[in-house]
Amino acid sequence: MSIRCIVVTPERTELESEADYVSLPMDDGEMGILKDRAPMIGRLGYGTLKLQTAAGLEKYYVDGGFAQVEKNEINILTGTLVPVDLIDAEEARAALEKAREMPASKPEEAQIKDKAVAQARGRLRASR
Repeated sequence: MSIRCIVVTPERTELESEADYVSLPMDDGEMGILKDRAPMIGRLGYGTLKLQTAAGLEKYYVDGGFAQVEKNEINILTGTLVPVDLIDAEEARAALEKAREMPASKPEEAQIKDKAVAQARGRLRASR
């Protein structure tokens, strides 16, 4: 193993794992991380965190946040980390429909709606 991945939520450290490869759901697309990657800090989107470990591929839904890569260690700060096999696709689809029906007549409402739609889409993609 060559990369250490640590995921922290407001409640606790959710994951500490060693991986050969990590794929991060960045705000503007997916980013792959291999050993000896240059340092970086980036904003996470709503989507699937993938870790290729000795045990196989592990997938988790992350609910936005930030990632820092430095010296073969990835530190992730996120609101939620959920194994993708625990996400119900029908619930995610229903959440997306509910988010799309939210009002958006004021700028504040539009911002809340956009975030809810992005989160629901991320959960739905992760459930597949």
